[in-house]
Amino acid sequence: MLRWIKSYLHNRRARVAVDGLKGKKVLLRHRVPQGGMLSPTLFLVFINDLIETLPNGIHAALYADDLVMWCTEEHATTATCRMQLAIDNLVAWAEDWNVSINREKSSTTLFILSPKQKAGTIKQDGTSLKTEEEVTYLGVTYDKKQTWRPHIQKAEGKTRRKISIMRKLAGTTWGANENILKRVYEVRPHLEYGSPAWSTAAKSHLQGLDKVQNQALRVITGAMSSTPIKTMEETVGLQPLSDRRDAKIMVQAEKYKAYPTTPCTTSWKVSQRTG
Repeated sequence: MLRWIKSYLHNRRARVAVDGLKGKKVLLRHRVPQGGMLSPTLFLVFINDLIETLPNGIHAALYADDLVMWCTEEHATTATCRMQLAIDNLVAWAEDWNVSINREKSSTTLFILSPKQKAGTIKQDGTSLKTEEEVTYLGVTYDKKQTWRPHIQKAEGKTRRKISIMRKLAGTTWGANENILKRVYEVRPHLEYGSPAWSTAAKSHLQGLDKVQNQALRVITGAMSSTPIKTMEETVGLQPLSDRRDAKIMVQAEKYKAYPTTPCTTSWKVSQRTG
Protein backbone atom coordinates (compact mmCIF):
# COMPACT_ATOMS: atom_id res chain seq x y z
CA MET A 1 0.00 0.00 0.00
CA LEU A 2 2.80 2.43 0.92
CA ARG A 3 4.62 1.76 -2.37
CA TRP A 4 1.38 2.30 -4.27
CA ILE A 5 0.77 5.67 -2.57
CA LYS A 6 4.39 6.66 -3.13
CA SER A 7 4.11 5.95 -6.85
CA TYR A 8 0.89 7.99 -6.88
CA LEU A 9 2.63 11.05 -5.43
CA HIS A 10 6.21 10.68 -6.68
CA ASN A 11 7.45 12.37 -9.83
CA ARG A 12 4.10 14.00 -10.66
CA ARG A 13 4.18 16.42 -13.55
CA ALA A 14 1.66 18.86 -14.94
CA ARG A 15 1.36 21.30 -17.81
CA VAL A 16 -1.09 23.90 -19.08
CA ALA A 17 -3.06 23.35 -22.28
CA VAL A 18 -4.89 26.24 -24.01
CA ASP A 19 -6.63 25.95 -27.39
CA GLY A 20 -4.60 22.89 -28.30
CA LEU A 21 -1.30 24.46 -27.30
CA LYS A 22 0.53 22.63 -24.52
CA GLY A 23 3.12 24.09 -22.20
CA LYS A 24 6.22 22.47 -20.79
CA LYS A 25 5.73 19.81 -18.13
CA VAL A 26 6.66 20.93 -14.62
CA LEU A 27 7.62 18.65 -11.74
CA LEU A 28 5.21 19.03 -8.79
CA ARG A 29 7.26 18.81 -5.61
CA HIS A 30 4.60 19.76 -3.07
CA ARG A 31 0.93 19.24 -2.25
CA VAL A 32 -1.45 16.42 -3.09
CA PRO A 33 -3.39 16.25 -6.38
CA GLN A 34 -6.28 18.70 -6.31
CA GLY A 35 -9.59 16.87 -6.66
CA GLY A 36 -8.02 13.46 -6.11
CA MET A 37 -10.05 10.93 -4.13
CA LEU A 38 -7.12 10.15 -1.84
CA SER A 39 -6.04 13.76 -1.40
CA PRO A 40 -8.22 14.65 1.65
CA THR A 41 -7.15 11.52 3.52
CA LEU A 42 -3.48 11.98 2.67
CA PHE A 43 -3.57 15.61 3.76
CA LEU A 44 -5.20 14.69 7.08
CA VAL A 45 -2.49 12.09 7.70
CA PHE A 46 0.13 14.73 6.93
CA ILE A 47 -1.30 17.42 9.21
CA ASN A 48 -2.62 15.20 12.00
CA ASP A 49 0.33 15.60 14.38
CA LEU A 50 0.01 19.40 14.36
CA ILE A 51 -2.40 19.34 17.32
CA GLU A 52 0.10 17.35 19.39
CA THR A 53 2.64 20.18 19.20
CA LEU A 54 0.35 22.68 20.96
CA PRO A 55 1.04 23.45 24.65
CA ASN A 56 -1.19 22.39 27.53
CA GLY A 57 -4.31 24.48 27.97
CA ILE A 58 -4.69 25.15 24.25
CA HIS A 59 -7.72 23.66 22.53
CA ALA A 60 -7.88 23.34 18.76
CA ALA A 61 -10.24 22.36 15.98
CA LEU A 62 -8.96 21.43 12.55
CA TYR A 63 -11.09 21.21 9.42
CA ALA A 64 -8.79 20.36 6.51
CA ASP A 65 -6.31 23.27 6.54
CA ASP A 66 -8.62 25.59 8.50
CA LEU A 67 -7.31 25.73 12.08
CA VAL A 68 -8.77 27.51 15.10
CA MET A 69 -7.08 27.57 18.53
CA TRP A 70 -8.46 28.88 21.80
CA CYS A 71 -7.88 28.88 25.53
CA THR A 72 -9.85 29.95 28.60
CA GLU A 73 -8.16 32.03 31.29
CA GLU A 74 -9.19 34.36 34.10
CA HIS A 75 -6.95 37.16 32.83
CA ALA A 76 -6.44 38.33 29.25
CA THR A 77 -2.69 38.66 29.76
CA THR A 78 -2.40 34.99 30.70
CA ALA A 79 -4.43 33.98 27.65
CA THR A 80 -2.21 36.13 25.43
CA CYS A 81 0.98 34.49 26.72
CA ARG A 82 -0.45 31.01 26.29
CA MET A 83 -1.66 31.73 22.75
CA GLN A 84 1.70 33.25 21.82
CA LEU A 85 3.41 30.01 22.84
CA ALA A 86 0.91 28.08 20.71
CA ILE A 87 1.63 30.30 17.69
CA ASP A 88 5.38 29.81 18.17
CA ASN A 89 4.91 26.03 18.23
CA LEU A 90 2.72 26.23 15.15
CA VAL A 91 5.32 28.26 13.24
CA ALA A 92 8.05 25.78 14.22
CA TRP A 93 5.94 22.86 13.00
CA ALA A 94 5.27 24.66 9.71
CA GLU A 95 8.97 25.29 9.16
CA ASP A 96 9.84 21.66 9.87
CA TRP A 97 7.33 20.44 7.28
CA ASN A 98 7.81 23.23 4.72
CA VAL A 99 4.26 24.53 5.16
CA SER A 100 3.37 28.20 4.76
CA ILE A 101 0.91 29.94 7.11
CA ASN A 102 -1.25 32.62 5.52
CA ARG A 103 -0.79 35.56 7.86
CA GLU A 104 -3.37 37.65 5.97
CA LYS A 105 -6.07 35.11 6.82
CA SER A 106 -4.95 34.77 10.44
CA SER A 107 -6.38 36.88 13.26
CA THR A 108 -7.04 36.93 17.00
CA THR A 109 -10.21 37.71 18.95
CA LEU A 110 -10.61 38.21 22.70
CA PHE A 111 -13.99 37.02 23.96
CA ILE A 112 -14.64 38.89 27.19
CA LEU A 113 -17.43 40.91 28.79
CA SER A 114 -15.29 43.12 31.03
CA PRO A 115 -14.14 46.33 29.28
CA LYS A 116 -11.23 46.60 31.73
CA GLN A 117 -9.28 43.75 30.17
CA LYS A 118 -7.73 44.42 26.79
CA ALA A 119 -6.54 42.11 24.07
CA GLY A 120 -2.78 41.66 23.97
CA THR A 121 -0.63 41.51 20.85
CA ILE A 122 0.14 38.10 19.41
CA LYS A 123 2.88 37.84 16.80
CA GLN A 124 3.76 35.43 14.04
CA ASP A 125 7.42 35.56 13.00
CA GLY A 126 7.75 38.97 14.63
CA THR A 127 4.72 40.46 12.85
CA SER A 128 1.61 41.29 14.88
CA LEU A 129 -1.53 39.42 13.92
CA LYS A 130 -4.60 41.57 13.39
CA THR A 131 -7.13 41.71 16.23
CA GLU A 132 -10.79 41.57 15.20
CA GLU A 133 -14.07 42.19 17.00
CA GLU A 134 -15.61 39.14 15.36
CA VAL A 135 -14.41 36.07 13.51
CA THR A 136 -16.13 33.61 11.18
CA TYR A 137 -15.28 29.92 11.39
CA LEU A 138 -17.00 27.30 9.21
CA GLY A 139 -19.83 29.69 8.40
CA VAL A 140 -20.64 30.82 11.96
CA THR A 141 -19.67 34.36 13.04
CA TYR A 142 -18.54 34.76 16.65
CA ASP A 143 -18.49 38.28 18.12
CA LYS A 144 -16.38 39.13 21.16
CA LYS A 145 -19.40 39.57 23.47
CA GLN A 146 -21.23 36.53 22.08
CA THR A 147 -24.42 38.42 21.22
CA TRP A 148 -24.57 36.55 17.88
CA ARG A 149 -25.97 39.70 16.30
CA PRO A 150 -23.35 39.86 13.48
CA HIS A 151 -24.08 36.25 12.49
CA ILE A 152 -27.83 36.82 12.50
CA GLN A 153 -27.47 40.02 10.46
CA LYS A 154 -25.51 38.15 7.80
CA ALA A 155 -28.17 35.43 7.68
CA GLU A 156 -30.90 38.06 7.31
CA GLY A 157 -29.01 39.77 4.50
CA LYS A 158 -28.53 36.57 2.48
CA THR A 159 -32.20 35.65 2.80
CA ARG A 160 -33.51 39.13 1.98
CA ARG A 161 -31.63 39.01 -1.31
CA LYS A 162 -33.43 35.77 -2.16
CA ILE A 163 -36.77 37.34 -1.24
CA SER A 164 -36.04 40.21 -3.63
CA ILE A 165 -35.69 37.65 -6.41
CA MET A 166 -38.98 36.06 -5.35
CA ARG A 167 -40.76 39.41 -5.59
CA LYS A 168 -39.56 39.78 -9.16
CA LEU A 169 -40.83 36.30 -10.00
CA ALA A 170 -44.23 36.79 -8.37
CA GLY A 171 -47.20 38.56 -9.93
CA THR A 172 -50.96 38.78 -9.52
CA THR A 173 -51.80 37.56 -13.04
CA TRP A 174 -48.43 36.31 -14.23
CA GLY A 175 -45.18 34.85 -12.93
CA ALA A 176 -44.31 31.91 -10.72
CA ASN A 177 -46.99 30.06 -8.78
CA GLU A 178 -46.94 29.22 -5.08
CA ASN A 179 -45.14 25.89 -5.50
CA ILE A 180 -42.35 27.45 -7.55
CA LEU A 181 -41.94 30.32 -5.11
CA LYS A 182 -41.79 27.91 -2.20
CA ARG A 183 -39.04 26.00 -3.96
CA VAL A 184 -37.14 29.23 -4.60
CA TYR A 185 -37.45 30.00 -0.88
CA GLU A 186 -35.59 26.80 0.01
CA VAL A 187 -32.81 28.98 1.36
CA ARG A 188 -33.97 28.57 4.92
CA PRO A 189 -30.65 26.91 5.84
CA HIS A 190 -29.24 30.47 5.83
CA LEU A 191 -31.60 31.26 8.71
CA GLU A 192 -30.83 28.06 10.61
CA TYR A 193 -27.19 27.16 10.01
CA GLY A 194 -25.45 26.56 13.33
CA SER A 195 -28.60 27.44 15.30
CA PRO A 196 -27.81 25.12 18.26
CA ALA A 197 -24.81 27.39 18.92
CA TRP A 198 -26.45 30.80 18.58
CA SER A 199 -29.96 29.98 19.83
CA THR A 200 -28.99 31.73 23.10
CA ALA A 201 -29.08 35.08 21.27
CA ALA A 202 -31.43 37.75 22.59
CA LYS A 203 -35.06 37.37 21.61
CA SER A 204 -34.93 40.72 19.82
CA HIS A 205 -32.17 39.37 17.54
CA LEU A 206 -34.00 36.12 16.81
CA GLN A 207 -37.19 38.00 15.97
CA GLY A 208 -35.33 39.56 13.06
CA LEU A 209 -35.09 36.11 11.46
CA ASP A 210 -38.81 35.55 12.03
CA LYS A 211 -39.60 38.80 10.21
CA VAL A 212 -37.56 37.69 7.22
CA GLN A 213 -39.44 34.39 6.96
CA ASN A 214 -42.75 36.20 7.38
CA GLN A 215 -41.86 38.43 4.43
CA ALA A 216 -41.18 35.34 2.36
CA LEU A 217 -44.54 33.86 3.38
CA ARG A 218 -46.40 36.93 2.14
CA VAL A 219 -44.58 36.81 -1.19
CA ILE A 220 -45.28 33.09 -1.62
CA THR A 221 -48.97 33.27 -0.69
CA GLY A 222 -49.72 36.75 -2.03
CA ALA A 223 -51.55 37.36 1.24
CA MET A 224 -52.54 40.79 2.50
CA SER A 225 -50.60 42.42 5.31
CA SER A 226 -53.50 41.71 7.68
CA THR A 227 -53.32 37.93 7.12
CA PRO A 228 -52.27 36.11 10.32
CA ILE A 229 -48.82 34.57 10.17
CA LYS A 230 -50.13 31.26 11.53
CA THR A 231 -52.53 31.00 8.60
CA MET A 232 -49.75 31.57 6.06
CA GLU A 233 -47.50 29.01 7.76
CA GLU A 234 -50.23 26.38 7.59
CA THR A 235 -51.05 27.24 3.97
CA VAL A 236 -47.47 26.92 2.78
CA GLY A 237 -46.50 24.16 5.20
CA LEU A 238 -43.59 25.98 6.84
CA GLN A 239 -42.87 25.62 10.54
CA PRO A 240 -42.02 28.63 12.71
CA LEU A 241 -38.27 29.10 12.95
CA SER A 242 -38.40 28.96 16.75
CA ASP A 243 -39.94 25.46 16.63
CA ARG A 244 -37.30 24.27 14.19
CA ARG A 245 -34.51 25.71 16.35
CA ASP A 246 -35.86 23.89 19.40
CA ALA A 247 -36.00 20.64 17.44
CA LYS A 248 -32.41 21.05 16.25
CA ILE A 249 -31.26 21.71 19.82
CA MET A 250 -32.93 18.49 20.99
CA VAL A 251 -31.27 16.52 18.18
CA GLN A 252 -27.89 18.03 19.07
CA ALA A 253 -28.41 17.20 22.74
CA GLU A 254 -29.06 13.55 21.85
CA LYS A 255 -25.84 13.50 19.82
CA TYR A 256 -23.88 14.85 22.79
CA LYS A 257 -25.38 12.19 25.04
CA ALA A 258 -24.12 9.55 22.62
CA TYR A 259 -20.56 10.88 23.03
CA PRO A 260 -20.04 11.18 26.83
CA THR A 261 -16.51 12.61 26.63
CA THR A 262 -17.34 15.83 24.78
CA PRO A 263 -16.94 19.10 26.76
CA CYS A 264 -20.60 19.99 26.20
CA THR A 265 -21.75 16.68 27.68
CA THR A 266 -19.48 17.13 30.69
CA SER A 267 -20.82 20.65 31.34
CA TRP A 268 -24.39 19.41 30.96
CA LYS A 269 -23.86 16.65 33.55
CA VAL A 270 -22.28 19.12 35.99
CA SER A 271 -25.22 21.53 35.62
CA GLN A 272 -27.63 18.66 36.30
CA ARG A 273 -25.84 17.77 39.54
CA THR A 274 -25.68 21.37 40.73
CA GLY A 275 -29.33 21.97 39.88
